[in-house]
Amino acid sequence: MPAKMKIRSAYATLPSAEKKVADFILENSDRATRMVINEIAEAAGVSVPSVTRLARKLGYSGFLDFRVALASGTATMETKKDTAILPEDSDETVIEKTYSATINALEDTYKALDKEAMIALAHAIETADRVFLCGNASSALLAEDVMSQLHTLGIEAYVITDPTAMSVYKRRFKRGDVFIGISRTGRNKVLNEALRAAKMGCATCAFFCNYINAPAAQIADFFFCTSRLDDFKTIMGRETNSTMISLLNLLVILVARYIKQKKVPDSIK
Repeated sequence: MPAKMKIRSAYATLPSAEKKVADFILENSDRATRMVINEIAEAAGVSVPSVTRLARKLGYSGFLDFRVALASGTATMETKKDTAILPEDSDETVIEKTYSATINALEDTYKALDKEAMIALAHAIETADRVFLCGNASSALLAEDVMSQLHTLGIEAYVITDPTAMSVYKRRFKRGDVFIGISRTGRNKVLNEALRAAKMGCATCAFFCNYINAPAAQIADFFFCTSRLDDFKTIMGRETNSTMISLLNLLVILVARYIKQKKVPDSIK
C-alpha cells in the first residue's frame, strides 16, 4: 500500500502529535523525502519520537524505511493537480478536482489491492453454499446491489443489515458460507461481532473498509482497504463510496467470469 494512502487511512486514529507529522508529510511529500527525521520533527513542531512512532504505526521498521516508501510513491502522485476543494473554488474547478481526486483514489486503491486475495475470494464466492453481505446505512445499499448482481449469476446471496438479524445469524454461519462485511469506518460493533461469529463458524470471511487499522483487519481472511476522500466527507457529511463500489464491482466481475468459464464445454475451451 502506498505510504500516503496508509497515512490517510490511519489518520483519524492518530494522536495529535502524529497527526501533525502526517499533515506535514501529506502537504509536503516531495520535500519530506529529502529531509532527515530531525528536520521533519522540527517542521511539524513535534518530537523526533513522534515521527518514529508514526512510521512504525504505519507498518514500517523505522523512519528510513518509511521515507523510502514515501519516495517510491511520490513521483507519480505529485504530477497530479492538488485536489483539495476550497471555498473560493469555482464550480468548474470543483468538477475538475472531484474527478481528479476520484481518479487518484482509484489508483491508490488499485496499488494497495492484494490481487491474489481478491481472486481467492471470488473463487470462494463462486463455489459457496451461501453468501452473506452485511453492512449498515449506505453500506447496506452497496450490499444489496452486490446481492442483486450475485442473484443474476445464480448465487444464493443474502443481505443482513438489521442488528437483530445479525444476532440471529451469528449462530448459523457454517463451513461453505462466505461472509462479506462492508463498512467505511470498520467500527460497527454488531458487524464486527457478526464477523467474529462467521469466523468461528468456519465461514470464509472478507471485509471491505476505508480504514487500514479497523479491527476486521485482524479477523477476516481477506481484508480490502479502499482509499478515502476526506474532502468529500467535509462537504457531504460522509465519505463517498466510489472506491468501494469499484472494488466490489471488480469482485463480481471475477465471479461472473469464473462461472462463465465453467459453463463453456471443454471441447471449445
